[in-house]
This record gives sequence, structure tokens and C-alpha cells, in this order.
Amino acid sequence: MFAMSAISPARAQLESILQQLEAQGNARVIVRLKDAAQDQAWSKTASVYEQRAVVEQMRRNLESALAVIDLTIDQSFSSLPFVSVKVDREQLGAMLAMGDVAGVYPVTIERKAKLETSSAVEGPSLASSVPSMDVEAAWARGYEGEGLAVAVIDGGIAVNHAMLSGKAVGAACFSATFGGDTFTQCPSGITPEIGFGAASNCPFGSDRCDHGTHVASTAVGNDGANFGVARAAQLMPIDVFSEVTSESVCDPDPSPCELTDSLAVLDALNYVNENVDAYNIVAVNLSIGGGSNTGPCDSDPRKVVIDMLREKGVATTAAAGNQESNNSINAPACISSAVGVGATNDGTGVAPFSNFTPFMDVMAPGVNIRGADPDGGLTTFSGTSMAAPHVAGAYAVIRSAIGTASIDAIDAAINVTGTDVSRAGQNFTLPRIQVHHAILELQGINIKVFNNVIGSRTTDVGESYIRLHNASTEAGQAKVILRDAETGAQLGRWTSPHIPAHASFQFNVSQLESEAEANAVIARDDRTYYNLLVESNFDGSMQHVLWQRTAGVLSNMTSCPDGLSGGERTLLNVHSPSILQYPSAIRVYNDSASTLSSVLDIFNATTGESIGQWTSPLIEAGAAYEASLSEIISDIETADAVTDLVDSLPGHLNVELSSDFNGYLQHTIRNNRSDVLTDMSAKCALGNNG
Repeated sequence: MFAMSAISPARAQLESILQQLEAQGNARVIVRLKDAAQDQAWSKTASVYEQRAVVEQMRRNLESALAVIDLTIDQSFSSLPFVSVKVDREQLGAMLAMGDVAGVYPVTIERKAKLETSSAVEGPSLASSVPSMDVEAAWARGYEGEGLAVAVIDGGIAVNHAMLSGKAVGAACFSATFGGDTFTQCPSGITPEIGFGAASNCPFGSDRCDHGTHVASTAVGNDGANFGVARAAQLMPIDVFSEVTSESVCDPDPSPCELTDSLAVLDALNYVNENVDAYNIVAVNLSIGGGSNTGPCDSDPRKVVIDMLREKGVATTAAAGNQESNNSINAPACISSAVGVGATNDGTGVAPFSNFTPFMDVMAPGVNIRGADPDGGLTTFSGTSMAAPHVAGAYAVIRSAIGTASIDAIDAAINVTGTDVSRAGQNFTLPRIQVHHAILELQGINIKVFNNVIGSRTTDVGESYIRLHNASTEAGQAKVILRDAETGAQLGRWTSPHIPAHASFQFNVSQLESEAEANAVIARDDRTYYNLLVESNFDGSMQHVLWQRTAGVLSNMTSCPDGLSGGERTLLNVHSPSILQYPSAIRVYNDSASTLSSVLDIFNATTGESIGQWTSPLIEAGAAYEASLSEIISDIETADAVTDLVDSLPGHLNVELSSDFNGYLQHTIRNNRSDVLTDMSAKCALGNNG
């Protein structure tokens, strides 16, 4: 065995090549070209035309060097710094020592990452898996991927299926013939083949196109009744699977079988890179995989083009694999710049078959997904193959909402808004994608829901008030959608005035009923309860308060789908001393290990203007101190030498705890008429602040 030089591939990759040489006498390898300036930055930032020029010069340099050892280039790539050659042992050693070679990699076999149809009924169709990703809310706002394209690199794809009809653009086939046991499946028998139908060699009754057709329909399908995720997007179908007759190569599948390899996928990715602008491609899906990788596999040559695509705003989604592993995933999903996708059911349960590791990126539905069948009907598959196109379609939907968003920004939004999922026995979580939530995050809009808010007709129960608090540093607005609590039907939409920073806005439900923009007058007598969907472009909080005038009882009815905010550091609509019937008190809790004083900032709840600061007495560690608003305002008057401050105060104040105090606040109101004490602290967080 020859010694490995500094430019050798990773040891595992080199050993794979040597094993092929031992078994066959020669090996197909991928060679990375070295830029003369040893500066590969051009590969990500240059235009396709510049990439071609640099690659052409590097290729000519290598051809001259290879001729000396009787090697010729079998395959090259127009915009990627790679070629493919077949080498024997001596030629490999000589090539590794060449100055024009930056690395040598094995050609690896890869398979479709699907399972047989599952008998369990957890999520029977796209009709349930797509809504579970919060996609329908994005569609309702007009974000469906229109004008964009998703490239699906897979086996054959039946583009005439009703779910895909009229969507195909830039079809291509890179299925290859070589070695006497591997045969192209391109319709013309010639590789590559470009043009309509090139990826659609789909004999009726065969299973050649079942996987690719199903995957494509999940990403972009739309027949008017069955929908994929980006239902208005176009499809670039690319076939990379060949027929293999070797029993040993097909194993554990029976022979003949359909397989691809990393070289064919590299060819397809090169084609996508060349055509991003021509077809407005925003995502590439790879529901294929091979190998077992216990960490990022960034020595994979495909990382170069995946990085290039990211720079152009194109995400590459890849199936993580179905080996039930908690410490390894397939290639190419293990490439750090690819989006490795695992499978869940339609809820938050990780699919038993799915790989699930900390170096994956996102989870999506992959259990019993019913999508397009190449013979014209629908069929059900499970696997991470089915999860990955859900995410590819999601990138198209998100980019149709925010066209200028980078892939890094979209990834961050998906991560922060996704529903955390975990597997028993594992101490980490991964986000399950929530598409509309990610869009809202990128748009700076936050949404919360109040359920069963009492309408104005139910006066014997009380009057409902909604309070919105803007905790940010800029003025903002909120929009409220009224829905019938029984049916969920949308009744109208209302927009708040601008709410200044540190200020609150309080309104009665009767104001929503009378001012909401609606197709018809909202009939107040027809319903007892509303559900309110609140959108805001600011961070802060909201409350639902019920006032029973006759009994003189004020109640905090706040309830949030994702739980009440905790560890309160901001209190909204605290009663100033002028509201005698319902006096407010504030309790300050010291959670630190030291005796400390707290500082409270007091603001006019209507305007957000500062009223002043109040410093508490020393509070022992673990203890609390309570003061009425009358006492707090009196202390501010004394400290600031202000007179008649009480007379100039509005009815409501907002209170914020200083950031250097480790503790929290509680707001209580005493209903003097009924002698009832009510905790008014609970509120729902809007954005990141409580």
C-alpha cells in the first residue's frame, strides 16, 4: 500500500477506493480539481459563466497531467471543479501526488429512502400531513410557491399525472450505462438527455416511477383536490436512477434493481446550478441516500455544489434515512449545508423507522403519506423520502412570501418556530416544520389566539376587554380576526391604532363587532363566544379581562394555547390611585441568593411616556415585598420632588422590572364592592417578550 499524502481523501474514503481496486482491479473515482491560485471562493460567489471559465482552465491543466499516466477523463462538469476517471492502483497513487488534484473520492451507491406501504393508519394522506405543517394558513395569504420551481432529483417522474400536469420545466435524465451491468433508463437511451419527458420513462404497471412521482407530488402536486406543499410551484424533474442487474450490487434488493450513485447526483446538481435563474429554482430535493455517517460528511464532493446553490438562495433537502438510528444518517443528508430531514407522523411523534440525530436539521411528516401513483391514481408510502419533499415545498412557499430571504434566514426561522419533537431516551429535540409560523417570524409578525371570548350580548356574565401591550422600542399595530367559536368561520377583521412603545391599548369586544371589516354586519345576537386571532408586528403581551358591572367583579380570563407567560417582568394596565374602586398592588419576588432592592419603571399605559422609577426597600433572598400603587406613586413624588402627580396620572399604568434584578412581579386588584382579590398577572406573550 502506498503512503497517503496531504491531498489524500479522508481515510475511510480512500479505504473504500482500495477495496474496489482489490475486488475489481480498477475503480471509478471522482477527482476534485485544484485552482491554480488555491482559492476556491469563486465556486460560491462567481456567476455560472465565471465558474465555467475557471473549471475549463483547471480541467485542461489536469488533462495534461493525466496523459502522462495513460488516464483520460470519462466525465466532467461544466461549472463544478470535478471530473470522473477510472483508475488502477498505480494510477491512483500517481494521481494523488499531482499538483492539480485537490482530492479523490469514491463513487458511492445510493438508494431511494422509502419504506413499503405501512399498515398503520396514522396520517392517511397529503390532506392531513400538509395541514399539520401549518401550510394552509400560508395558502390563505396567497403564498403557494407561484412563479418558483422545485427540482426533484429521483427516479422516473410521471409528469402527466393529474397532480403534476403542466408543471414540468427543464426535465433532464442523468441515468448512466457502464460496467456491463448498469444501464441507462433515459427514454432515448442516451445520457444525458434534456427536454420534456426526459425524466419520465415510466412503463405502465412498473414501479420504476412510483417513488419519484410520489415525492414530486408531495412537494408541488395540485390536481384541484389533492395538494402538495407548494401547490402553485413548478417542477424540474431529474432522473438519476439506472437499472442494475448485478445481484451483489443490488443486495439486499432483488436483481434487477434501480440504483443511483454520487456521480449521477453530482451531474444532476451541476445541471441545477446551471439553470437556477432560467427556471427560478428555490429548492432541490434528494430523497435518496447511502452509507452510515455519525457526523457531518463535508468531504463529500457534493458539498461544493450544495454550497454554491445556497449562495444563490436554493435549499437542498435530503432524506436522513430509515435505519432507526439515533447516531447516524445517510449521505447526502449528512452534508452540513444540506437540510437533513427526518420523519414524524402528523403529530409530534418521531416515526419509528426514522434516523434521528443532533446533526440533522428538521422533521416533517413521513408516515403513511398518500400521494401520486405513476399509473394515474394515488398510493401510500412511508419514509424519510416522504418527509424531505414536504420541506422542499416549504422552502418554495416561504420564498413566495419573502422573496429576498437567504437560506440561512429561512433555516433560522424554521428552527425557532418549529414544534420541538424528541424521541424517548434521547436528550435533544429537533424542530418539526411549521411553515406559516416561519413566514410570520421572517415578516416580523406574531400571532396568538384567544378562545371563547364572550360577546357583547352576554351582559349578565360580563363585558370582555382585550388588552395589547407593546414591549418593543417602536410603535406597532395589531390585527384581530374574529371567528365564530362554534364553527370557526371568519366573521371580520379589525386593525388597532398604532400602539407606542411601552404603551397598551384596551378595547371592548363590542368595538370589534361594530368596527370589524366584514362582508355583512356581524349579528351580535347570534353567538355567545368568539375566537380571536391576533397578529402583531411587535413583541409584547395581551390579556383577556372580564368585567361584571353589576357585581363589581373584575376577572382575568387570559388563556393561551401555548401556555401563560411565566416569571412576569412586565405588568400591563395596572390601576393608578385614581381608580378607587379597584386598587392595584404589586408584589416583587426576589429569586436571587442575595438581599437586593428592585427598581420598577412606571409608564403611562396609553402613551408609553415615562412616569418615573420606584426603588423598593431591601428584599431578602427568596422573599417578596408588596406595595400598593398609592404607596409607589407617593414614593416617586417624594424622590423626584413632584407634587400632584396623582392628579395627572391616567387610569392605567404599565410597570417593568429592571433587567439587573433576578425576580418577578405579581399584580393583584381588590374589588372593593365585592371584596374579591384577583390576580391580574397572567398574559399571553406576543413574540419573545412576556
